[in-house]
Amino acid sequence: MAVTEAIARRVMAGEWSDGSPLPTEVELAEGLGVARTSVREALTRLKAKGLIASRQKAGTRVLPRMQWNMLDEDVLRWVWSGPDRVAVAHHLMQLRRIVEPAACEMAAQSAPDAAIAAIERAYRLMDAAGMDPVAYAGPDLDFHRAILSATGNPFLVTFGAGIEAALRMSFELSTRQPGAPRKSLPLHRAVLDAIWARQPAQARAAMQTLLGLTESNIQRGISNAAS
Repeated sequence: MAVTEAIARRVMAGEWSDGSPLPTEVELAEGLGVARTSVREALTRLKAKGLIASRQKAGTRVLPRMQWNMLDEDVLRWVWSGPDRVAVAHHLMQLRRIVEPAACEMAAQSAPDAAIAAIERAYRLMDAAGMDPVAYAGPDLDFHRAILSATGNPFLVTFGAGIEAALRMSFELSTRQPGAPRKSLPLHRAVLDAIWARQPAQARAAMQTLLGLTESNIQRGISNAAS
């Protein structure tokens, strides 16, 4: 995996532009000081993640970023640690704003009580975490994933598993702000209450408000990291 990581980070850094060929396996192996088989295995992994493609006589080339599997946990982590961190954070919030308010609306409309109870269990663990951002992060993630599961839509449930890494990246920045967990807790409660009350419009609006706070915390986290 270390060889995969090394090559991926060079791709992320723009050492090879979109469409440009990678060095040969022999050249990469020599440059990294590893066996050619290790390079071949790494390239196979990167192909599966959509970063590169191989064609006969054309060699291995870097694919355009729009073709990368951006919800792959490794790809997202590599992109997150690259030079476009601010843009990545912005794009992640756009994704969440598209999906999560609609999921809350759906959950309020048709989720069985047992599914809503799962959301509430996650909320209570968040409440129990108090001001500890580390203890808070896990239940917070469970809260958002439970909402997607409560929709009963198998595509959204699968999508929820796919965006887990994206949510973790958002939480990494948003929970860095002093008091962020405690400030966001009432907004999570408002989402939960609206879903329990079977009020779709209010559930959607409550999630939009919660994501607004999250986005503000992320922006402050980025600013503090840069200063």
